Amino acid sequence: MNQRTGSRWKRFVRMCLVVLSGLGAACAGDRDSAVPQTPTPPPATPPAPVPPVDASVLRLYESAALHATLATSAHYYMAYDDRVESWGCVQMSLDGAPTPPVLPTGSHVFAARFDRCYVDLLVGTWLSGTASSQYTATDLNELTAQISVQSMRGRLVEFHSDLYDVTADGSGTWTRVRTGTPWTMSWAETTTYVPTIGSTLTNNSTTNVATFGGGSYTHSWGPFVPDRTENHDQFDNLEVAISGTRYILNGNFTWVYERSGNRPVSGEVRITSNGTLVARIYGGASGELRTEVLSPLASF
Repeated sequence: MNQRTGSRWKRFVRMCLVVLSGLGAACAGDRDSAVPQTPTPPPATPPAPVPPVDASVLRLYESAALHATLATSAHYYMAYDDRVESWGCVQMSLDGAPTPPVLPTGSHVFAARFDRCYVDLLVGTWLSGTASSQYTATDLNELTAQISVQSMRGRLVEFHSDLYDVTADGSGTWTRVRTGTPWTMSWAETTTYVPTIGSTLTNNSTTNVATFGGGSYTHSWGPFVPDRTENHDQFDNLEVAISGTRYILNGNFTWVYERSGNRPVSGEVRITSNGTLVARIYGGASGELRTEVLSPLASF
């Protein structure tokens, strides 16, 4: 069948479908006229519209978490359970020497330099830059570290915002407390990150910069109990400045992940500026984050 014949055939089939649909409608009309019709019930009241999520609020909310992830990238991606991974795209050292298979206790400097390294091929997370951790631990389940990060660029590191491409610079203090056995249902972890005043996170999509000015961010998860687990985020006077405007984040969230698929979330994070509430973040009915903006926020 050539192109012209094929086009004619398609038009013929389309015409037949139109005719048949018309006949069907006519027959239906005759049948309907012979049978008493049940009144159509009034339409149900539509649900209230869901307020839109404000991107600038979620960027502020996730800025500290992203800075913490990039600053602790050597621990987070390369030695999550203290067993050191070995990849060609990242050069690591412990006290200036090659890293052992497992991080030791005591006081050490654990450093990593990522060279356009895909640390998560499933998600596409990509890192490039340098991070260093000067940690002290008699038991690696209770670790305190002074973190420094230099031009650490991360793509697709975010969870809640549209900060798909960011760069972290500066330093901070990071503590980690773990309980239970790694990779079992009993495992739980709490980390607290205090970015040093003046540390920055750059949104590479807009070139705007967030500068930290004090306070802390805490994240915890686990343990896993039958059919559910929990995640927590806590902000304690976390200060983030955007284009000269200072914002303070306070509050917490608790996510509950259930095997049934439910993801209830409770809590609220409030953002103030000069003592005035300008925005808040709260949980939606299906576990998603919602935002309310009382005053426009500086663009980040």
